[in-house]
Amino acid sequence: MLINVTLRQLQAFRVVATLRSFSEAAERLHLSQPALSATIRKLEETLNTKLFDRTTRQVLLTAEGEELQRLATRLIDEFEAVSVDLQDYLARRRGRLVIAALPSLAAITLPPALAVFKARYPAIDVMIRDTLHDQIQELVESGAADFGLTVAPAKSKDFDFQPLIDDRFVMVCRPDHALARKKAVTWTQMVTYPIIMMARTSSVRQHIDAACAAAGIEVQSQYDPEHLATVGALISQGLGIAALPSLTTSLLKFAGLAEVPIKEPALRRTMGIIQRKGRTPSVSAQSLMEILRAQCTEQTRPKTSKS
Repeated sequence: MLINVTLRQLQAFRVVATLRSFSEAAERLHLSQPALSATIRKLEETLNTKLFDRTTRQVLLTAEGEELQRLATRLIDEFEAVSVDLQDYLARRRGRLVIAALPSLAAITLPPALAVFKARYPAIDVMIRDTLHDQIQELVESGAADFGLTVAPAKSKDFDFQPLIDDRFVMVCRPDHALARKKAVTWTQMVTYPIIMMARTSSVRQHIDAACAAAGIEVQSQYDPEHLATVGALISQGLGIAALPSLTTSLLKFAGLAEVPIKEPALRRTMGIIQRKGRTPSVSAQSLMEILRAQCTEQTRPKTSKS
């Protein structure tokens, strides 16, 4: 049977039990003495036991009162500890964040925002799951990740999406390739050369396949590696060219490659934050998302020249 005792009653009882005085306890609790007496009386009625023996000179605990003092002290201390933990969490002094992100976003977009976040809230633990689009959706949908950084989900998916970056695709090739000096290239020009495509499960490959299918262009894929570094290494050895989002090309500087804009059809992908629809993010997640939004807005703001 659940006993309906309130925290306020226990706190009042503990003060009286500690001071052994109703008048002093009332003063400390900022209550009138009749109000305090009524609170203790209600507590005794709820517990169906006497807690104090009162005389004109002293207030003594009964045996049941002594036991309640021990239990009340433990309960109130635990409640206060939980309250402090919650306050720390809400004030971002503690907590844990899990972010699922495409490898390119995890390597390029997320780190600067995370540096700002950790400087402000150093006690928040952050875990990064850099993985492919489908896995990001699964992690966010299951609640294993607080939010995801990826391409826009299909309309059939039950996510909220906040766009951050509009990324165009470019052709990447060796500097000595026949197309390297072009101002722009078409897919018709590109398909006359071996094209290195990423794995079919990657969002990059899915964007290319969809755009080329819509344009009636057939692309024969070479190698199908899963990792961007492998694509760069294959290109650097003259084994083909690739179409990649411009955001990713800074990760291929080790290969010394050239990049050329693609037209006909021009490919773009919109990337941003996905969250479970109808779920309020934690205060820590909200803070990091705000930093990401501010960072991406600043990066896309037109630069003004100084006169």
